[in-house]
Amino acid sequence: MTTKTFTTTAAKSSLLLAMAIAAGAAHASQIINLRSGQVGGFPGIAGQPDDIVTWRPGTPGGAPASGSVFGGADFTGANTGAPAHVINPVSVWTPGISDPLARWINWDGYFVNPDGSPGSGNGVAGSVLYAVPFFVTTSSVTFANIKLEYAVDDYLGDSLFGGPNPDGLYINGIPTGYSGGSYATPTIHNQNITAMVTPGLNYMYLYQRDAGFGVSGIIFSARIKVVPAPGSLALIGAGGLLAARRRRR
Repeated sequence: MTTKTFTTTAAKSSLLLAMAIAAGAAHASQIINLRSGQVGGFPGIAGQPDDIVTWRPGTPGGAPASGSVFGGADFTGANTGAPAHVINPVSVWTPGISDPLARWINWDGYFVNPDGSPGSGNGVAGSVLYAVPFFVTTSSVTFANIKLEYAVDDYLGDSLFGGPNPDGLYINGIPTGYSGGSYATPTIHNQNITAMVTPGLNYMYLYQRDAGFGVSGIIFSARIKVVPAPGSLALIGAGGLLAARRRRR
């Protein structure tokens, strides 16, 4: 198992705020781009910790991530968990998606074998709830939409293999009703999420369901469009920075 490296709270806050300012300051509609496998704002290499994607402790292989419906403690656990890591894609996985900057990630990656020798760098088998923060800069939301492109081993949600959490996509802990995916080819999902998004700090959660005991992983790129009410003020400044800060453990 690899030694976990944590992004500092200040650095993560600055990164989220910079993303928000760049995406929303100049236009009435805010466009937020989220992608897996970013390290220091650039595509990472295998073994490096993701800038913002974290995961909930408890990652059983070949079984549901939880024996009960995800609740507040599960989502908080994902928010405050360890960072995901960039991994080497397995040969049967699609090497990428249409976003050339996205990378495959996993909660761990066999970077070091139990005997201390170098590992494969492929994703350790496990069902995982990932948290991905994003910041809405306007003081109101009249419309929000997500376009998610991804590939996953094995599936988003329990619906195909059984378990209490059929959904694979959540916004701020609210199930979207969506599940699906494949590791061999990318999948694209579009959905109205207006009722789930709020001004300030938000979270997208992806539940990667593992069906076997070999490897697991996910690659994604999400484009979230937020339309404010006319004349809405931007939530950029000290208040936005404080909202973006997250405690890490």
